[in-house]
Amino acid sequence: MALAHLIGQVLDDKYRIEKQLGRGGMGAVFLATHVGTERPVALKVIAPQFMLNDEFVERFRREAKAAGRLRHPNVVDVTDFGFSRVGQERIAYLVMEYLDGCTLAEVLAEESRLPLGWVADILEQVCSAVDEAHHQGIIHRDLKPDNIWLEPNRRGGYTVKVLDFGLAKLADPALPASDAEEGALPPGPVSSGALTSSLARPAGHAEGDTVKQTWHPTVAENEETRMMDQPGAAQAHETRPIERATVTDNPDLYEAATRLQPVAVAEEARTRIFDDRSTDGSRETPTSTTDGLTRVGSILGTPIYMSPEQCRGEALDARSDIYSLGVIAYKMLTGEPPFSGEMSTVIRLHLEEPPPPIRDKNPKVPKRVADLVMSALSKNPSERPQTAAGFASALRANSDGTGALLRRAFSLYIENFPKFFGISLLVQLPTIVLYVLQIVNDVLKLRGALSQTTTTVAAILLGLCSIVINFLSASIITGLTIRMVTQLYLAPLRPIQLRLAFAALRKRLKWLVLTGILGAIYSFLGLLLLIIPGVIIFINNSLYAPVVMMENLKGRAALKRSKTLVKRSRLIVVMTLLIQWSLPLIASSLTAVAVGSFLNAMKTQNASEMTGRITGMITVLLNVFFIPLISTLTALLYLKTRQVGGETLREVLSLFEEEDAPRTRWQHRMRERIISQSLQRESRKTTSNP
Repeated sequence: MALAHLIGQVLDDKYRIEKQLGRGGMGAVFLATHVGTERPVALKVIAPQFMLNDEFVERFRREAKAAGRLRHPNVVDVTDFGFSRVGQERIAYLVMEYLDGCTLAEVLAEESRLPLGWVADILEQVCSAVDEAHHQGIIHRDLKPDNIWLEPNRRGGYTVKVLDFGLAKLADPALPASDAEEGALPPGPVSSGALTSSLARPAGHAEGDTVKQTWHPTVAENEETRMMDQPGAAQAHETRPIERATVTDNPDLYEAATRLQPVAVAEEARTRIFDDRSTDGSRETPTSTTDGLTRVGSILGTPIYMSPEQCRGEALDARSDIYSLGVIAYKMLTGEPPFSGEMSTVIRLHLEEPPPPIRDKNPKVPKRVADLVMSALSKNPSERPQTAAGFASALRANSDGTGALLRRAFSLYIENFPKFFGISLLVQLPTIVLYVLQIVNDVLKLRGALSQTTTTVAAILLGLCSIVINFLSASIITGLTIRMVTQLYLAPLRPIQLRLAFAALRKRLKWLVLTGILGAIYSFLGLLLLIIPGVIIFINNSLYAPVVMMENLKGRAALKRSKTLVKRSRLIVVMTLLIQWSLPLIASSLTAVAVGSFLNAMKTQNASEMTGRITGMITVLLNVFFIPLISTLTALLYLKTRQVGGETLREVLSLFEEEDAPRTRWQHRMRERIISQSLQRESRKTTSNP
């Protein structure tokens, strides 16, 4: 039965098939209507001839199970899976949400290179979905622009959806890890019967049609399939001539790239990739998994986007998907993939050659962004970003320069000015009072109301108290501001609760002050030796405050952590520090000039001394505004340096959740569900990574 004859049929009395959206080597995708709700859905069907192959059916079931397990806004929603009879034929079908829009491949076919901001936004959403899949023990194994969908969100942007989990490695918590590790097989002959082809998905035409997949198996491929299904096929495969195939990145020519097509390969590469012998020359036996799939080292995926270990048919983990994400990022930034040509050439390049430098193809890409993407393309998985979320976090942080940091800091400061100003004024009141007393003491000294000894002792005591109170006040304002800014950055919809901020500060204030004193001592000693070492030490210690507040480190450990963070973005840290210190310095200088000119014009006695006192007083008042702004910059700089290093800030967000105890029933229920979901993810992750 031809799949086109399904149009007009009703499957399982639930889904009325309206029209065909696209087709591939294994089946087709139809626009259907759910009879009960009249809701349009995308319905994916396996061709009847493939229903005779249990492996195809089981892989189809795995796609449903993998996608169905994931509940994430950036994963296409799979709502149903089943079998139905149409006439005498039995077919399997998969029901998905119907999406408007188009694939990333269609965008790249017309736009070539994409702006850096768009690249970061798309990959952030893709990585969010992929990271969730990894936490669920699912490795996608076929990430490529054709499997990334852009759906208009009606807010001027796009919601990104990751599609096609047909090749996903799915770890079932109910199974032993060794059984669930499908794909963890030794290199062996490639059977086209063990390789799948992506089906077309809805695309953004006027009627919601998708890019159609027009690839069909060739006669040679069908012959290879039959031969590989026969006893002794593996041995025959070693001597059988293999047809030449070319790998391109044109969706129209190679959209069905999940099928690894026959290719002429060098003898060495054929032995390494396709031979079913182990390194010691012994013959490997087929491995049967509990899900019914049996194969020897099948190579699955799209060669252009496959990791080196995937090309070798090795066991895969999350870092293989990160390599594919790196290839996608490379293509989005440069307009072409790192490797192309005949399939044997592509696989050899993935295995042996470094990708051409990104900046050679697009000099506008920032060096740090280019270095990050190139690290994702490392041949050694341990040298890549270790998580998808970390890769996205680092990409966003490296794509934003100092200007973006300043804009975000000023925006947060202005939006929350009443809170920042109120806290700063309250904490600075003792310092303001001390400066007022110093001015009064100077006036009494000038008028002779008090003895010289009394005014001198009072000035010394007031000066010492001012230093201590000023440092303590600055530490309190800095600690509170950093805590508030971090929450606003990570959880903008969560209301700021000053009670919780003060409680967090109270726990860490002692070490915040002591660590600041320790850092000041180190900087002072460095200045005594040589000025430059002192400046370097000061720069390295500049992030100690957020480290103490957000990571609960203290003393030397906090200073060491600050140094590590600063090294990640030293230039941006230095530029930010210059801005932080130049603002109050310029304000104080202008104030001193204005006050001095006024007092000299009034011919005031001891004008220079009074100028210093009044300027100090005005500077304290200005610090009510400046310290929260400087602390806001410090907090954002801290978060940026963490993200540059591939850190995801999840533990920081969990810190806020732990401190903010639920006060209502619905909050308790929400907390319990989140904890339950987290435990399930960790259980699946532990099962998939024994």
